[in-house]
Amino acid sequence: MSRPLASKAWDINIPRPTPTTMSSKQTSPQFDVLIIGSGAGGGMAALRLCEQGFKVGLIERGPRFNHKTDFVLNYPDWESRRNPLEHARQQEQTINYDYRSAAAAGEQSRAPFHYHRVHGVGGSTLHYQGEAHRFAEHAFNIKTRFGYGLDWPIGYRDLASHYQQAETLLGVAGEVGNPHKPEREAFPTPAHPLSSRSRILAKSAQTVGFTVLPNTLALPSQSIDGRLPCQHSGGCNFGCVFGAKSSIDQAIIPRAEASGNLTLITNTRVTSLTLDQSGAITGINCLNDKTPSRLYAKRYVLAGGAVETPRLMLASTNQAAANGFANQHDQVGRYFMETVVASVQMQLSSDTELYRGPPLDSRVWDFYKPKDASISGFVLGSAGYLYPAIGPVNHALQTPGIGRAHKRQVRQTFGQKIILFGVTEQEPIADNRVFLSQQNDQAGIPKVNIQSRYTQRDKATISAMRDKLLAWGRATPNAKVQSISDSNVRSSATHVGGSCRMGHNPETSVVDAFGKVHGQSNCYVADASVLPTQGCGDSPSLTIQALALRTADRIVADLKRET
Repeated sequence: MSRPLASKAWDINIPRPTPTTMSSKQTSPQFDVLIIGSGAGGGMAALRLCEQGFKVGLIERGPRFNHKTDFVLNYPDWESRRNPLEHARQQEQTINYDYRSAAAAGEQSRAPFHYHRVHGVGGSTLHYQGEAHRFAEHAFNIKTRFGYGLDWPIGYRDLASHYQQAETLLGVAGEVGNPHKPEREAFPTPAHPLSSRSRILAKSAQTVGFTVLPNTLALPSQSIDGRLPCQHSGGCNFGCVFGAKSSIDQAIIPRAEASGNLTLITNTRVTSLTLDQSGAITGINCLNDKTPSRLYAKRYVLAGGAVETPRLMLASTNQAAANGFANQHDQVGRYFMETVVASVQMQLSSDTELYRGPPLDSRVWDFYKPKDASISGFVLGSAGYLYPAIGPVNHALQTPGIGRAHKRQVRQTFGQKIILFGVTEQEPIADNRVFLSQQNDQAGIPKVNIQSRYTQRDKATISAMRDKLLAWGRATPNAKVQSISDSNVRSSATHVGGSCRMGHNPETSVVDAFGKVHGQSNCYVADASVLPTQGCGDSPSLTIQALALRTADRIVADLKRET
């Protein structure tokens, strides 16, 4: 495998800090804004700030990848590799995966939490499958309308223009007229035609009263900025080798670099925040290839995600912040939410080219709005052959037999598997949390434990999703259900949120409605950790990006007031 693209080195000859408390004497800032994390939120905030003329340092723990050489699908032996994105996966785990979530009285403890994430420029958009959803109006005021969860401090209309701006930057493909979403303008690019898989499932869905609609995807169906449009290879979660997927590294970072205001700082880990005697941030401590440095800015944006952002805050302490940065009310790390899913795997009786087309090209939103407080809203969908990582070689290895009979069997059965899935939001509760572990990582920084317990509503919603999926699967001609699974049995999180949620009250939230940390003049959060709820099963990436643009606008206003 080729080496990742070299990034501009950033070397600051400052001695390694020992305490996290600085004297009141300030060091001149090297940037207007330092952003920690280059994923959905951090990358989008960086672009907005750069295009407004501010000098931005964007810090990424992982490398920058060349999609033409570094992604696994460039290689003929990609299936034999242990993990198609192994080169981008986090090599050192900062989550204590041995920790088992505490159980409620009389309940069996859940299996250890498992989280799929990537370190590299673009963050988890490197392996996401492009789903780009606006949350519906009811997703912002679930508590008021349905009696569970939490109302956001903002509504859909507060975010609508930022949704549109993010969609334009990403070239989102979609079709207007979804009856379950607010009315809107045309999408930047047309919806993708339904794949063979989705056309088959749309027919069977009709027989049980479901409606299959085209998904909204950050996979442009037409070229928007000189990049290729989506090639329908189905390999989004392995990294797009065509550079067509609008991941942050492809769609956003080049634009920010073109402004001349971005310094991309790769392979650099932020170990702690440097705090003054009042508990405010005065700098950040970094490690690059075991070389320590300290960086300074006028403003700081934490965008490491719902696990790493609270971890960094909790690990940054001094006399004024004994429980961690901005944690005087013990809210940092609380109300953590993971992906709640159910799935059914089916085997068809003919090759219907299920491996062609976008992996998640359609959705069922019929159950998106809760009927009452007994279960949460949820969405259904389907995935084809490259989800999970199964191609023809793996299929052959998993098919029993030898010789010509084996070859015939492989040819006859390849491209016949479909996964139906349901996704919902986890009910936010205070005891579901990220907190520091007694174990340290290789840098001597505490790992984190993840405590995630499902409520009765969560479990009831999983049961409802399973029932709908089985009805759908059994209505599909020539299909046989092979297995059923859900995340209460097997944790497999791809979307996590909460842990630094937004709100008006500092005693029950960490940031305000613009992502600014309560009680702090120079720190903001722009990632999934600010989400009060998870959108009734929609993918959160577009909402994270829209919120990041809104937060960046607030930072611009704050900086301009200083001049």
